[in-house]
Amino acid sequence: MDHRSKQYVQSLGLVPLPQEGGYFKETIRSPSKLPTKERDGGERNLYTTIYYMMTPELGGKNYLQRINSECVYYFHDGWPAKYVLVSPEGKYQEHILGHDVWRGHVLQLFVPTGYLKAGKILVQEEGWAKFPGEAPFTLVSEQVSPGFDPRDRPELRADNIKTSFPNLWPDLEEYLRPLEA
Repeated sequence: MDHRSKQYVQSLGLVPLPQEGGYFKETIRSPSKLPTKERDGGERNLYTTIYYMMTPELGGKNYLQRINSECVYYFHDGWPAKYVLVSPEGKYQEHILGHDVWRGHVLQLFVPTGYLKAGKILVQEEGWAKFPGEAPFTLVSEQVSPGFDPRDRPELRADNIKTSFPNLWPDLEEYLRPLEA
């Protein structure tokens, strides 16, 4: 039997994105435009939507990043994922994105503009495999508004994160891309 993650890669046309810890595919880029005078280029699509699937073989983490747009994650399948959010003022939050709402999981997760965000598959969680030995994965959709544009994602450096949030460094260090740690 194929692993569900491999079936999703094939069926949804996902492509590897190792620098982000998984696979993705942009599914919708709104044709409507929104003026963004404060951003390079002056306008963005109203929203964009992607499939994103974390897998251990590509890192298993949605590495720490800040996107200057609002994001909503929608859980679809697989293992639950722990997401951490940090407000610009340093307020730290943890959420479990998954389908077991009776255990405190959330099916949707809103990330405000300017927050740091990161996630990882909870591979130690049991009961999510559909057959013995199935490899862990987390499949979500992410909608970004104004639409995603790589110019809107500032580069995060480990020394800046450590300086800006010294009390949170032990919680955030594991979410840095391997080359940034």
